Order: sequence, then structure tokens, then C-alpha cells
Amino acid sequence: MSVTDQLLTLGAVIVGAIMSFAATSLNERQRFHREEATRWTGQKLDAYLEYLYSVKHMARIARCIAAARGINPYQPPLEREDALSLLSEAEEKRAQATEKVTLLGNEATVNAVRDLNREVWRLEKIANGGLTPDLETWLACNRSLVDAKNKVHQQIRAELGIPGNYLPRDLVQPYDPKLPESAGADSTVT
Repeated sequence: MSVTDQLLTLGAVIVGAIMSFAATSLNERQRFHREEATRWTGQKLDAYLEYLYSVKHMARIARCIAAARGINPYQPPLEREDALSLLSEAEEKRAQATEKVTLLGNEATVNAVRDLNREVWRLEKIANGGLTPDLETWLACNRSLVDAKNKVHQQIRAELGIPGNYLPRDLVQPYDPKLPESAGADSTVT
């Protein structure tokens, strides 16, 4: 075997090693980026859920306080003295959850969250006695809250790439369960 053949063989081995190293490095880099994206997506989802739960809790307390004020006929009343401290705690949790969303969310999601915050603050102000709406205005405030929540859901789904169609929620008053009409006077449950 001549020196030229040996150099060509050595060159082919070196080129093969470099290509193998480059391919392995590229695959490892892509795997790392996929794992990072998955990890961040999970963190975002957790932050978004925490935020949405905190808004729902805060709105529920505000609605019950409004019922005690005679504004909301659809919820059971919650006496203001105890409820205002609950509302304050709920606002604190919502504010903390908002910080996570602001840190992790994209621009469209953060803007939608800011709109939802304004709507839940309006319910809080009504609960605190800063506003006294009539029933029609109260329902409009709740409609605005539901619309803002729908927008947040849509933005989160778009940002996280959640497949499927989004079914927006509607303003529905709490369900009032009733016992079914009896099938007959002598029917009993066993």
C-alpha cells in the first residue's frame, strides 16, 4: 500500500469521525431543545392554571359579597365582614399568580390576562361597596368577565399549541337542582 493510499484512508477515517461527531452533536442539541420546550410548556401550563383558579376564586367571593349587598340574586350571600378578608386574600393570590404569567407568557397572553384582571377588579370594587350597579349592569360586568376569561383561554391554547376547537363559556347562572317529578305515588327508592 502506497503512502497516498494510506493518507486517503486516514483522511476518510477522519472525515467519517468528524461527520459522526457533527451528527451526534446536532441530534443531542435538538433533543435538548425539545426537552427544554416541553419543560417550559409544563411550567407555563401550571402558571396559567394557578392564575385562572385564583381569578375564579376571587370572582366567586365577590359575587357572594354582592349577593349579601342585594346586587346579585344568583349566589348565596356571604357576610361582608368575613368575606372582605377572604376577598383580600384571594386578590393577593391572584396578584402572585399574575406575576408568574407575566414572566412566562407571550405578549398576547399577558395582554389578555391584564384585561381579565381589570374585569375581576371591577367585581372586587362592587363587592367592597365602591360601585353599586343595578341588576342589568351587574350582569354586564359578569358578561365582560366571562368574555375576558374566554380570551385568556384562547390565547393560552394558541400559545401552548393545544389542539382542538375551543368552546367558549357563556354566562350561566348557577344551576339550581330540583328533585325529579315522581313516577307514581307509590314509587320508592331502594
